[in-house]
Amino acid sequence: MTNFKKLILPVIISSGIVIITTGIDFLGDALRPVVGDFLTLPVVFFGMLLLPLAPIIYGLLTGDRIGSVIIGVIPVVGLFLDIYFSLIVSGEFISTKTFSYFGILAILGGLVGYFAARKEIEYNILSICCFLFWMVIFVRGIN
Repeated sequence: MTNFKKLILPVIISSGIVIITTGIDFLGDALRPVVGDFLTLPVVFFGMLLLPLAPIIYGLLTGDRIGSVIIGVIPVVGLFLDIYFSLIVSGEFISTKTFSYFGILAILGGLVGYFAARKEIEYNILSICCFLFWMVIFVRGIN
């Protein structure tokens, strides 16, 4: 039972990250007609930085490897479901590029958290490398 209790906090944090990132995305959509892309794009981009930064912060603060992986994976899956849930429910086809894009982001997010939770310099360097790779993949989008 204590292992289950240890998982509650990472799941709650992950849910909060999903709510914050989707809220920032909706806020960006609402502000775009008023202030334009020039001002909304940075807000949305920095909001999305929360996805790979949260597992690093959680891993470094707690050292909880499993919780850090959860915080690295669940928000990316939540973002995917936020964007594509209506297509999934309607039975429409989602391309393999889309699945692989979000899958790679989820795997990298989990690795970022796992390596950060190890609290050794070589693993922290790997965490930073995975974070940078996550950012490159995220910015490039689905190609």
